[in-house]
Amino acid sequence: MRVLVTGASAGIGRATALAFAAQGATVYSTARSREGLDSLVAASSGPGKIVPVVADVTDATAMSAMATWVLADGGAPDVVIANAGIGLDALFQNTSDDNLRTVFDVNIFGVYRTVRPFVEPMVRRGAGRILFISSVVGKRGTPNYSAYSASKFALRGMADSLRVEIFGTGVTVGIVYPSSTTTEFRERMLRAGVAQGSFRVKRHSAESVARSILRMSRWTRRELVLSPEGKLMGVVNTIAPWLLDRVLAKALRPKSS
Repeated sequence: MRVLVTGASAGIGRATALAFAAQGATVYSTARSREGLDSLVAASSGPGKIVPVVADVTDATAMSAMATWVLADGGAPDVVIANAGIGLDALFQNTSDDNLRTVFDVNIFGVYRTVRPFVEPMVRRGAGRILFISSVVGKRGTPNYSAYSASKFALRGMADSLRVEIFGTGVTVGIVYPSSTTTEFRERMLRAGVAQGSFRVKRHSAESVARSILRMSRWTRRELVLSPEGKLMGVVNTIAPWLLDRVLAKALRPKSS
């Protein structure tokens, strides 16, 4: 099996690359950080192979070159996982155009740049799996995450549209919704103004999320919400959205807002 994973130098992407390599896959692992990719290669014990590829999802030229090289190295991957992402912790009114563009460039344009080159080759082959890694806030917005939530909501529309466009070709599209995860994501996210309120929930390991992504790669399932709290939030948002508004405001709204 050949797999492509973006954002593979840290967090969920790193754990996912290692999980597939442990199953014997050849994993084209892309990230901006050469040092992070070297660490990933060193951490892998096989039996599969990590193939590091330095590429920034915000760099259209680099992503095109990456795709060209991967296709020349053996055709379209069996699984393409658009994982690279960036967060923004800021109230709506503190969200600058520059930060908004950065979030959308990584989380939306970056997904197009990752997946787009492989769609036609996968369709011609008649097989393949495309996975978008979203977030539970792509199901329901939360305080301070308006830009991040918007970018993750967009993945749902993207996945639904692509799924219909290639329906019946043998290529399937799935979307994964992780919840709070113990990774470097929060430390690396953009910030502006007062931070989101603190609320203690059980954080999931990057490895547990990676195992779910591995399972999703073998299924044709449309979507997977990973955490009990994420599933509960979806149910409450459907039957009593006003109640969820109150709960989220109390739990997560910045205290000074």
